[in-house]
Amino acid sequence: MINMNVEISSLRTITNCPRKFVLESKEKRKFYQENLTREIIKYGGKLKYAEISTEIFGINLWATGVEVSVNKDEVVVISKRMGKKLYKYHYYEAALYGYVFKKESLKNVRVIFKSDFYEQEMQWEDYVDTAIMLIKNIAENEMPEPKVNHECKFCPYSAECTRILVQKGNMEIIKGLGKVNIEKLESAGIKTIEDIAENKEKLEKLLGKHRGLKVWAHAKAFLEEKPVFFNELNKLNEGIFFDIESYINFHYLFGLLYEDKYVPFVARNPENEKEAFVRLLFFLAEDDKKDLPIYHYHNYEPNQFKKLLRKYSIESKIGERFLDIYTIFTNNVAVPVLSYSLKPLAKYFGFRWRTNLNGMKALQKFEDYLSTRDETILKEILLYNEDDVRATKLLWEILNVQPNTM
Repeated sequence: MINMNVEISSLRTITNCPRKFVLESKEKRKFYQENLTREIIKYGGKLKYAEISTEIFGINLWATGVEVSVNKDEVVVISKRMGKKLYKYHYYEAALYGYVFKKESLKNVRVIFKSDFYEQEMQWEDYVDTAIMLIKNIAENEMPEPKVNHECKFCPYSAECTRILVQKGNMEIIKGLGKVNIEKLESAGIKTIEDIAENKEKLEKLLGKHRGLKVWAHAKAFLEEKPVFFNELNKLNEGIFFDIESYINFHYLFGLLYEDKYVPFVARNPENEKEAFVRLLFFLAEDDKKDLPIYHYHNYEPNQFKKLLRKYSIESKIGERFLDIYTIFTNNVAVPVLSYSLKPLAKYFGFRWRTNLNGMKALQKFEDYLSTRDETILKEILLYNEDDVRATKLLWEILNVQPNTM
């Protein structure tokens, strides 16, 4: 393959979805720090966000987003991480960082991975051969086939992959089916999503009435390219929409949507978390709001809410008002998407976020805010959080305008 820019920092994607990795590597992208990085490598100095590439097997292999410190004999590469521990792919990343900087500088190279939980110098030379073999395989192989995995929920290529998988009748796209049940269906002669759509009663016998109905509805949704409501829903009451943004050691934003107005409660540092949380509690307990349901998406918000009550020894029954839009959707509506995460589902129904952030990127942005106190960064995060609660409200609206159930 040619015209590929492989970023070392995205190496993890190879293990989850080789197709996404290749497609991302083919995207045109500008790199702005390469000339400065080469100057630092040549003459010495420090650079917080280095960018440098080297050619290997016809691929441009890029080391980006790492900090470098250089003297006349040595390059120290520091990769700052968010996690609590190192995984196997981190060692391959370290090997490629070491390889690129060694080849381009002709100096001794040290590679250090660092987070709030660890700091480790990587013995990168031990993993170079295996890491280079990974790159060689990318260069020599054809475009990988699509497969369903957890990368799908944020993947810009999921719509294309969905079309391919539907055309092939691949049953892995059916939400909640799983490997064991696929084998059960195949042994009963049901081998494609078309077979699923044509065997509703048989599915209910094989999988149980509720699961069989859900699986059948999802197959119909993919084949007909439209949502299928498979249960009758009671109308959902007006309420408040809630989303939390968190940093490593505290929750810095509690965002609400009330009467179509966005109301954020912000903690600019860990010491302010309790004050922001208490203000949230008072707001939710006001007379005009105390009986309203609090809608959220998935289980993060109620879980963190309970933890905060315990952390600050506060008694409250507000958590009893929480209602999960994700659970309501998955139990009642089949939608032709690979992931029921908030973004792909809301985007399917036409919602558009006004930023390019996701949960991890928002965390990284907040880290930048903590170091710079640049309020424009915080405003971008607030906009992202507001869009999350507005997207949750859109899905609530979809549930309330359901067509006749199937």
